[in-house]
Amino acid sequence: MKSAPTYFRHRAPQYVAIRLNNQRGIILIVTLFALIILMISGIALVRSFDASQLLSGNMAFKRDLVNQGERGMAAAILSMKGTGALTSDTTRQSDLKSSNYFSSLQATDGHGIPTVLLNDIAWTTAGLGAGQDITDATSKVTIRYVIDRLCSASGAASTATCIVGSYGDKGGTPDGSRATAPTPPVYRISVRVTGPRSTQTFLQTTFSI
Repeated sequence: MKSAPTYFRHRAPQYVAIRLNNQRGIILIVTLFALIILMISGIALVRSFDASQLLSGNMAFKRDLVNQGERGMAAAILSMKGTGALTSDTTRQSDLKSSNYFSSLQATDGHGIPTVLLNDIAWTTAGLGAGQDITDATSKVTIRYVIDRLCSASGAASTATCIVGSYGDKGGTPDGSRATAPTPPVYRISVRVTGPRSTQTFLQTTFSI
């Protein structure tokens, strides 16, 4: 009986080697794709981190400018109380530009900010100076405010020409025998805070005295 041919035994290792070589090529390609995906993910993560840091910095910077603007609000209110230049109601019936005060409503932009605050040219054209500006050389912040009475004209305030506040009864039926509650005019304070790189923040409030 003849023995079986042996050439199959010699070809088997060659066949396996070819399969192993092919598998090694596929693994290399998969590894390259994995590395590319990891590299793209790493770049995206770094960029996301940088954007988060930038956003956090901008929010903190804006918050600081808002806090700085409170100094302008306090200065404006202080000028209308105690020994301030605008304490007298008679004085407030006319413009007092040395205190950044107007006795009538000023023109505003679409956001309700008086146009005199929008730029230095409008400020100077309105006859205002920098004497009342609050400056901080350390933080490089400049605070400027303007006060205008919400009246259509100068002179004595009245319900016909002014927006007025009321200190009337807080509820129930008004007592006709009591004196009529005062109706003081409403004043508007607008503040502009200018920080480094010409960054600006605007604040605004209204009040009656």
